[in-house]
Amino acid sequence: MGKVYLVGAGPGDVGLLTLKGMEKLRACDAVIYDRLASEELLDFVSAGCEKIYVGKQSGKHTRKQDEINQILVDCAKRHTCVVRLKGGDSFVFGRGGEEIESLEKEGIPYELVPGVTSAVAVPECAGIPLTHRGVSRSFHVITGHTESSVGSPDYNYKILANLEGTLVFLMGLLNLKEIAQNLISAGMAAYTPAAVIADGTMAGQQTVRGCLFDIASRVIEKGIVPPAVVVIGKTAGFHYRYCGNGPRVGITATKALQDKLKKGLDNMGMDAVTVCNMELEKTAQVEMLRKELHDLQGYQWIVFTSQNAVSLFFEEIKGEGIDIRQLGNIKFAALGSGTAGKLRQYGILPDFVPSIYTVQVFADEFVQIVTEGEKVLIPRAAQGSVVLTDVLEKHHIAFLNLPVYDVTGCLTDSVHMLSGLDYLVFVSASGVQEFFRLLEERGICLPERIQFACIGRITAKKLEECCRQADIVADASDVDGLLEAIAASIKHL
Repeated sequence: MGKVYLVGAGPGDVGLLTLKGMEKLRACDAVIYDRLASEELLDFVSAGCEKIYVGKQSGKHTRKQDEINQILVDCAKRHTCVVRLKGGDSFVFGRGGEEIESLEKEGIPYELVPGVTSAVAVPECAGIPLTHRGVSRSFHVITGHTESSVGSPDYNYKILANLEGTLVFLMGLLNLKEIAQNLISAGMAAYTPAAVIADGTMAGQQTVRGCLFDIASRVIEKGIVPPAVVVIGKTAGFHYRYCGNGPRVGITATKALQDKLKKGLDNMGMDAVTVCNMELEKTAQVEMLRKELHDLQGYQWIVFTSQNAVSLFFEEIKGEGIDIRQLGNIKFAALGSGTAGKLRQYGILPDFVPSIYTVQVFADEFVQIVTEGEKVLIPRAAQGSVVLTDVLEKHHIAFLNLPVYDVTGCLTDSVHMLSGLDYLVFVSASGVQEFFRLLEERGICLPERIQFACIGRITAKKLEECCRQADIVADASDVDGLLEAIAASIKHL
């Protein structure tokens, strides 16, 4: 018999998951999860982990609570470590108590891992403090729907209307009009500040502000849909400027680059969201690479123009069972700092990195250090720039160019936020082509106001072919260069 961990997933932002929660997700054999604000939380679980979705939303339950309780019990009997992943905190309208009671009946051990509740985090990220000296000395968290999720909640509105603190309604958006009207009827001033925050803590966060008498109509006018947190009281009128108001950026990249981009953009006060996940797809040329790996003594240089190429190369080295010591006499060249850093992860310091991280500079400088008779192996993307191979041919340098991978894309659920984005960021020409192919396939049009940022000239050229000119182009073709270019652009606004 295993142990069950009730883990609070937090309000949505992956970064607000606790360290202990992350640790349990990485260790679990099974995860039973709700409708999460961010599916990225599931990236922490192992490849062999059993995933069971039991999400609920108003009027539409995948599983009844009794069924969920039984699933927990059954999983604990066949797995060592089970995580019950619940949005927010398990004990704040999460029915965690009922699930614990079902475990106790079966004698199944459990542990609670608290989560950051949306009741506090969501208003905070919208610049709304729930308490403030001289304004509000308390706050009150209230469920916004009935026990059966049908109809309006039957509160003692007289008591609620006379509370001196801030009122926070979770899951109350669909009943907002009735809640507001009843509070006014019970004596709360019609001009009491009110705010509704949808998709709180996420890149698509939307905040609607008003007063008790008009907040419901404002929400309808803006087209706000659940999940949302409703805040009513004097502090709802606060609006701290730099909370959740940074420019919104859409990212099209592989997982490895997404993480670095999001961290850098976050440091700049920008809200980043992945709109298209890019995945590597090996081409038929991988078979040729495998053959060449068994004859590496015929090469003096291996050139990498991307982190993806490095990862794929060493994956094939391992897959072919090749002794890493065969690389001892080979020199390595890396186009940029990110590619060089990926090489260092495999214990290799590049012998050549260009002074400026562009393909043209790389090619011009590289041919100056390759000696006569040396042969170069170039495993890279299918849509790699011809600039490198053209320069090598011009200088009569022997090389084998192997387009060993391409990229395929998949639009994420965040694609619905395109209309609210300020920037779109691209890190490869193939990513640009794939993204616009997917948009055309789905019949999605981009708003004119979005600014495009590209990692280099080649990516920018592909963007121009697919759509229009880039607004921001990095001089250095790596993530750091792209982030610097975006930062410089913002300063000039």
